[in-house]
Amino acid sequence: MSVWVSNHYCPTLFGIRGKYESSYKSGQYVESGSPGTGFFIRSSSSRTYKAFCQNERAKLIPEYWNMVRGGEFDFKREMNRVDAAQHEVKNDKWRDMILESYANVLPMAKEAEESERIIEGIKELSHRRHRLSSYQTHVMSSFKSKIARLGHDVRDIQLHVPDMCGEERYQHFGGVVVAFTQVAASHRIWSVRTNYTGLESSFVQVYFDLGIFNYIQAPLMTPMLRDADGYRYFLYPDFIVKSKDAVDFTVHDLRSLNFLFREVPYDMVSNMVIDSYYDRENTQDVSTHIHRRNYEQFGDGLLVNKDTKALNEIEEEHKLRERVVGELYIPELSLRYYVRDFKSLKGFVKEMNRYQAELGKES
Repeated sequence: MSVWVSNHYCPTLFGIRGKYESSYKSGQYVESGSPGTGFFIRSSSSRTYKAFCQNERAKLIPEYWNMVRGGEFDFKREMNRVDAAQHEVKNDKWRDMILESYANVLPMAKEAEESERIIEGIKELSHRRHRLSSYQTHVMSSFKSKIARLGHDVRDIQLHVPDMCGEERYQHFGGVVVAFTQVAASHRIWSVRTNYTGLESSFVQVYFDLGIFNYIQAPLMTPMLRDADGYRYFLYPDFIVKSKDAVDFTVHDLRSLNFLFREVPYDMVSNMVIDSYYDRENTQDVSTHIHRRNYEQFGDGLLVNKDTKALNEIEEEHKLRERVVGELYIPELSLRYYVRDFKSLKGFVKEMNRYQAELGKES
């Protein structure tokens, strides 16, 4: 039989839910630039978060011009990138392990993705003929069986977080994951960008989610932070992955990182706030946005200048009257966040510090 098969790359769930499928209780999965890396959409009433997710999904819509200019994902190109990265001298066991696993999964993901496109082509026949023949149905079933077999085999070569750190320690890390999900639900999370276009600092609204990086499986999924410059930070029991994409990433030992929390009053607003609708990919001069800011529209989302004194330096009776935001600072990664739900942020940092103490945190 003849079947029209699309040449466009087709995002799939291959290798995503894997071994711990029954443990996932999340929303729609959105791929982020390459297979095996992405996030799960949270249930949220935030309009800005919904708009963000809509924009991320729109990036996956096939476009002919995007394919012609090489903008779509390509397995062959990705495999070459991974091969080149593996030949770089890094002396980083975690990075090498992640790249090796990713390189092993990609050929299987390529087969599964091609089969998915063939299945879609066969389904398209039913739209034109209204009914598939028994032979066509058999062919489609054989490709589905192939995908299922690949999905079963890939479990043996994927990295599984409990296998990397041990089941007992991962159970302890589970408290960090649960606390992180509460922070992620906050409607106001701002990342500080320093020295942006010559300015001292600026604030960009970002979102935290649970996701997956390079097919690494975790029962509770993986906490993922975003910063103002487009980097993503995936939290694991032993390390944090700072990722620009699936190949361009660095690994940082969790024992060597400090997670610092403090409360700061939000009513002392920085004079360089960027609103949540500012597109960080826009090349327009930021100053045009700053001069037109109407701070009252931010409501409870107002942020403070980084030079503001912490609340613990303010008299106790004044502290009781002060509304605050929580600050998370990770100096080794130059990360600074402000979160409106400061109680959930405090709980997350407390859980992280407790877990790091169990690891035997370095001085």
